[in-house]
Amino acid sequence: MSGGSVVGYQVNRSIGRLRQQRLLVHNVLENVVATVKEQTPFQRAVAVCYDQPLDPGSSDSHSGVLEWAASGLSPEQEERLLGVIANGHQATGDRYAAENAIGRTFYFPDGTDTPPSLARVETSRRYLARDGWRRRDILLVPFWLDGRIIGQISVDDPRDGARPKPPTLAFLEEIAKVASVSLQDARNLERLTETHRLFRFLADSGITGVLVVQDERIVYSNDTAVELLGFDRDELAQMAPWWSFLHQDDRPFAWRCAEDPHYASRTVRAVRKDGREIWLAACGHRMEYRRADATACQFYDVTDRVQTEIQLKEKALRDPLTGLRNRAYFDDTIHLEISRSKRYKRPFTLMMADLRGFKKVNDTLGHQEGDRILCGIAGIFRDQLRDSDWIVRYGGDEFLFVLPETGDRLEALVERMETTVVKWGEENVPPDVRVAVDFGWAMWSPDAPLSIELLLSTADANLYERKRRKSAESVEDGAEPRRPRP
Repeated sequence: MSGGSVVGYQVNRSIGRLRQQRLLVHNVLENVVATVKEQTPFQRAVAVCYDQPLDPGSSDSHSGVLEWAASGLSPEQEERLLGVIANGHQATGDRYAAENAIGRTFYFPDGTDTPPSLARVETSRRYLARDGWRRRDILLVPFWLDGRIIGQISVDDPRDGARPKPPTLAFLEEIAKVASVSLQDARNLERLTETHRLFRFLADSGITGVLVVQDERIVYSNDTAVELLGFDRDELAQMAPWWSFLHQDDRPFAWRCAEDPHYASRTVRAVRKDGREIWLAACGHRMEYRRADATACQFYDVTDRVQTEIQLKEKALRDPLTGLRNRAYFDDTIHLEISRSKRYKRPFTLMMADLRGFKKVNDTLGHQEGDRILCGIAGIFRDQLRDSDWIVRYGGDEFLFVLPETGDRLEALVERMETTVVKWGEENVPPDVRVAVDFGWAMWSPDAPLSIELLLSTADANLYERKRRKSAESVEDGAEPRRPRP
């Protein structure tokens, strides 16, 4: 087994043990809330197990929730509770202050200034007894272990409307004592706590953004995801659909993640809250979250890398002299143009051009001046064509034009470009050197498709034929007629 395989095996084994231990912890908590509801006056109960023990009375001691169970909550109350936990609720030791203690239980009457509680739910009783249980009373029964608190039961809404009596408190404390022993056996407290803290640290503090999606909503987002996307946790949790932050062309990635449990990594674009577009390397995995199926989306920012790659590719596909596309671009893109023409049943024209007698230009004026003339004529070509047309410097003094949705009637365009080039030469080139251009073209049609090689040779033959008809001018300019490509 390779080193990577060994590490993967050990990680999977650790995750398996963690899930098994958490299931045992959850079963203990489920039994606790069921017993409370069946054998005490309280109609609502929430039991939680902390991910690390709390020191009672200490504001410096804090912990997240490892597992929880509830009984008697409405669906809305349970959803609210789940949202609080998912957003990283932290319990602190000063919740369990000595002045609020009744034995080993803590009671907070309505109006008491208390730290935030998971179970602060108003009672549903319509009629309240005098000196009885008030709407916002809280009773917390901790799970004690070696003088520290590893969890608690929170109860509410007594059937009789009375404040807790000593026999009820004693029974709740007995339940908590049994739960403490069971939890210690179920979770091997310190080892599970360390594992949980490690996984939480990796999720919350890693360089990778993490979103957990469940029932088409984002139920968890780590700090890196918030920083990368610019939305706070509440905005992400309320986003509908959850993939709204993705660029519209890359949203199929989110749909594939929902369908495929092992969807491979790919690069997608996201739009931050401030409107800036960024590139993310992202992948999705199926997982279990809060005992239900979910999808974890992980991503990290690769904007700088992608932009560098785009710039390098752009540079590789452009002619450094004229700024036009080069032959490599033509070889890559002509296939896409043919596919587009097939799909939409529309022709395009490939037009070829070369400068007449350009060797004489270089011999007479020098290559530096020849380069200037090439750039000037390339600018003329750009100005005369549509945004949808593209031009390639095919080599030397040869140019290719791809003209989408254009037929073979190009005489007017060709005459205009020929005239413009001649006029530009008269104004920008010494009078003893004449600048002119010749054109030839071929049409590609879905009804009569041609191979790329035949398309090029047809355009070249057409150009040669037009040159032949102007042979008198060619001889006068000192340029020999071109031979067609085989």
